[in-house]
Amino acid sequence: MTANSRLRFLTLFGVLVAIGVFALACAGVGSSDELQQLEREAALNAEAARRAQIVAALEPLNPLRYHHLDAIIRNEGRIPSDALIWATRAESVLNWVDWPQELRPHVEQYSEWLASLLAAMHDDDAEAASEPSRITHALAHTFEAAAIAWLEGRSVPEPPALAGLEPPQHASHDEHDTMSD
Repeated sequence: MTANSRLRFLTLFGVLVAIGVFALACAGVGSSDELQQLEREAALNAEAARRAQIVAALEPLNPLRYHHLDAIIRNEGRIPSDALIWATRAESVLNWVDWPQELRPHVEQYSEWLASLLAAMHDDDAEAASEPSRITHALAHTFEAAAIAWLEGRSVPEPPALAGLEPPQHASHDEHDTMSD
């Protein structure tokens, strides 16, 4: 099952659970206590579905994919043949997920730079892709950290300032030498 299929399944599952709980509530709840319990359960199920959707989204948004892409664009001056497919998938995932309010500024910043990168890729222009590649790579790391903070119930940091933003140095390019699933 692909990451996109998992996202769709988890979203559909969460919606179906919420509808089912609501239908049960309407069908035969005898007291307000039972209704409140069903509402709490529906809220918990909806939150679990949202969390599962975000966990599933982290794989296609993996910053190590950007490392590979960024290294080839900036060091070799070319756009890898599968980069457009991969970046389009990342853009779709950013658009499909119901991101919590705390993560939306990160998503907006990330999406903006990914769109710039995709535009340069569509033109097969590695020189024009260089800056968006560097920034998108760095933002992928800060986004992942913010999403994990949210999942762990910690405070989500503000999106980073772009001035002087650089992606982290990875231990070895060879460790992360693949972009495919």
